[in-house]
Amino acid sequence: MILRPPIVSYAQNFEDVLLDRVFRDQPTGFYVDIGAWHPVFDSVTKHFYDKGWRGVNVEPVKPDFDRFVEARPRDVNLNVAVGATDGMAPFVEVLGSGWSSLGLRVDRQTIEAAGFTMREIEVPVTTLAAITDRHAPGTVDFLKIDVEGLERDVIAGGEWRACRPRVLVVEAIDPDTWEPCWDEWEGLVLDRGYEFGLFDGINRFYFRREEPELRRFFRAPANRLDSFMTYGEKCLIEEVGRLRAAARPRG
Repeated sequence: MILRPPIVSYAQNFEDVLLDRVFRDQPTGFYVDIGAWHPVFDSVTKHFYDKGWRGVNVEPVKPDFDRFVEARPRDVNLNVAVGATDGMAPFVEVLGSGWSSLGLRVDRQTIEAAGFTMREIEVPVTTLAAITDRHAPGTVDFLKIDVEGLERDVIAGGEWRACRPRVLVVEAIDPDTWEPCWDEWEGLVLDRGYEFGLFDGINRFYFRREEPELRRFFRAPANRLDSFMTYGEKCLIEEVGRLRAAARPRG
């Protein structure tokens, strides 16, 4: 079996591997990441940014947003939350985690047991429609939504006629219980002209109905045939290389 050189996966559940399967031969493209959290760790878009793509990263937690400003100068980075309507809203910030949300669904005891602290602040809220209208005038290749249980509000606030991302990646389990929760919003996605592609255990992938040929990319989850290594494996290989170089005799 001959495999291509491996890509590096940064995403928590190999979402970028599956997306690379769809967009492998596309050197440039555009993404929108709602609930981006970190520009490297658990990032669905890092692989594509390194490949030459650009896009929009939305992250309401200021320290996390600041990391995007530094690491992603080619992207549009927005320090706002996304909901069904514009305005201001209370936001529960859980620093150092991916649990921050407009409507905290993770049990507070779970957060405290994990060693995180939280505070409630007011944040500006905009809609997906406003973001894509202003910052994504062309084709959006993929849209990722991970907002800790409030995915329905983001989908409801989108404009799905003028802006039709080719692929959607939506977190589909409750952030506290890990139970399936897509019944809360999947009807909206299907009504807006999308077809279900695959459930990877955490996210559900959809493709737009006008591109039925995309269905073939979602026949199986990320696997060895996709040829990839994790970011952790890449770091380990690089560290071993440095140790070997330091151990070589000099002279």
